[in-house]
Amino acid sequence: MTKKLILASLILSTSLFAATDAQIETYFKSQIPVPTVKVTVTSRMEIKDIKGMDYVSIELSDGSRIQKVSVFTQGDLIFPDVININGGSIKDKLDKEKLVQELSKLIKEEKPENIVILGTDPKKETLIVFTDPECPFCGKEVDKIEETLKRNNLKLIFTPVHDKSSLEKSVLITKQTAAAKTLEEKVKIIKKYFNGTVDGTVTDEEVAVIENNRKKYFSAGLKGVPFIINEKQLLN
Repeated sequence: MTKKLILASLILSTSLFAATDAQIETYFKSQIPVPTVKVTVTSRMEIKDIKGMDYVSIELSDGSRIQKVSVFTQGDLIFPDVININGGSIKDKLDKEKLVQELSKLIKEEKPENIVILGTDPKKETLIVFTDPECPFCGKEVDKIEETLKRNNLKLIFTPVHDKSSLEKSVLITKQTAAAKTLEEKVKIIKKYFNGTVDGTVTDEEVAVIENNRKKYFSAGLKGVPFIINEKQLLN
């Protein structure tokens, strides 16, 4: 009788262990109809107070683009989210914490020439804005940029979700604002390209810089634009 109880206890405790990285990768691979997509578990963390449950970060890549997803696993089960009735989505909380950590590393290493700086008033907090000249929602932020600058300094980092012309506009904005002498001139340049077409020439090398930035930040977990975050959160 004692042996049976020990065996049952052992089976129960084993069943609570989360799926391995290999099992998760195999499952996701089986759900994707494109054979060239690579699935990689990049990190996992045990959830406090939930025995046997892990928060798992997964990277999906077709060689040119990367998508980040996160899930929870316990035993043979995978959950897209876990809801705490007193605190809401655990996934949202952990995804945000992880994104802030990854962006913090990148921002601290970012080359100054890749950042469009609007305002340097030490009395104002600085917002970092990941943006795209052809994104309509980003355009709405630009439409009210003068009002925003009354309250905050801004740092724009171009991570376009659109393709060639958006990349080219990002290059032109970055180059031309760097040469502008006043904040008003910088704002005028930004509005011109967010509301218009490409007006200038760029090199393949310059476009590649923006393309690499886009890949870098989306690989870190950025999911879309505009994405706005207080610089303090990234520099602490």
